[in-house]
Amino acid sequence: MPQVAIVGRPNVGKSTLFNRIVGHREAIVGSQRGMTRDRKTAETDWNGVRFNLIDTGGIDQGSSENLLRQVKSQVMTAVDIADIALLVVEGREGPLPVDHEIASELRRRGIILILAINKCDRPKAADEMKLAFHELGIDLMYVIAAEDGFGVADLLDTVIGLLPETTDVEIERNLPTRVAFVGRPNVGKSSLVNALLGSERVIVSDQPGTTRDPIDTLLESNGRQYILVDTAGIRKRSRIGTHAEIASVAMARRRLKQADIALLVIDAEEGVTRQDLHVASDANRIGCGLIVVVNKWDLVDEEEESLCPQVEGIVRERLGRMRYAQVVVTSANEGSGIDSLLPLVDAVVQARSRRVPTADLNTAFEGMVGRHAPAGGTSGSQPKYLTQVGVEPPRFVAFAGGRAAARGDYARYLENRLRESFNFAGTPLVIKLRRSRRLRRRTRYR
Repeated sequence: MPQVAIVGRPNVGKSTLFNRIVGHREAIVGSQRGMTRDRKTAETDWNGVRFNLIDTGGIDQGSSENLLRQVKSQVMTAVDIADIALLVVEGREGPLPVDHEIASELRRRGIILILAINKCDRPKAADEMKLAFHELGIDLMYVIAAEDGFGVADLLDTVIGLLPETTDVEIERNLPTRVAFVGRPNVGKSSLVNALLGSERVIVSDQPGTTRDPIDTLLESNGRQYILVDTAGIRKRSRIGTHAEIASVAMARRRLKQADIALLVIDAEEGVTRQDLHVASDANRIGCGLIVVVNKWDLVDEEEESLCPQVEGIVRERLGRMRYAQVVVTSANEGSGIDSLLPLVDAVVQARSRRVPTADLNTAFEGMVGRHAPAGGTSGSQPKYLTQVGVEPPRFVAFAGGRAAARGDYARYLENRLRESFNFAGTPLVIKLRRSRRLRRRTRYR
């Protein structure tokens, strides 16, 4: 699919233009410089022509040397894979030296270049703004106001006219598995994504909160496709201060809702914190699969290294109701445990979509009731049968004759036995207990 990259210095409206073209808020925007750091991709179309739009971070001379280097690397990687580059500048300020530098670099790379002069408050000033930016030497110039959409349609008409022609071929294939990396700030989520990809796709820094926008990356491995979603760190509500962090956390939670599997990354030195439990509980409530990744194992003390074989049990005990999660110990820096992540994802995907044959389910159910009947029930109020009504996550309904069977503790008992019988490791189960209709009618008319 054709690629269009949006580039430019910070705070010129790149993410606002990105959101305008995509049609909804995908990238975080604000007045703070450097809101976007990683590159972000979304599929969109204009007049029936589909293309991928790439939002990139601004090159901010005020950033630390390491962070600036990584942002530049991300921007130029986006340019190298793109067919067209939209260089966004701030019309009210006029051309700055950094605009000249970026334009020169883009010309050296031989990419089709279009200048988008943004933040035009008065359409009558468009010609004046164009005249000011002629010194950049870019033939294709459009004056726009991304905030309200002025000039964007004309810009897009030119973009699709310059894109290479493509033929849409409908190929039936399974949708990629969406894997969201979630957790507190600075636990190594971005490092794990990069370790899986084998490249610096996501910017990594010791500074907590480096990742702001959720970053989607397609990974193909052993014939399977995965969309790896690196999200912003989720902190306690009381510690979230800036607009950027509030928006980042909101987007992280939204991406968790869209995920098939949640990889909850925790710090090996700190263990499972209360905030980690909140995130795990969110994943359980949403219904996505859950894998707990105990990262940064290379930093633990030598005395604690001997506990590695017991880590899985310790983590599960701390998780409580979410103890069904798969657990893996990793070190993104050293690469240990990385090879086990995707096989675990595949196993949880299978468990989450598992449908148990009715005959096998009822045979197992009879054994469950025989071993442990609901407390306080009579022979006529025992659970009658169990049926599976859905997958992703697996959902079951048990029908019983009386109120004794419709208790939460008995639902938990059935959940534990189902996990033992049919290997539902890593996925939540939804079990509803209902009284039979016949008995409800009898009770109603007594």
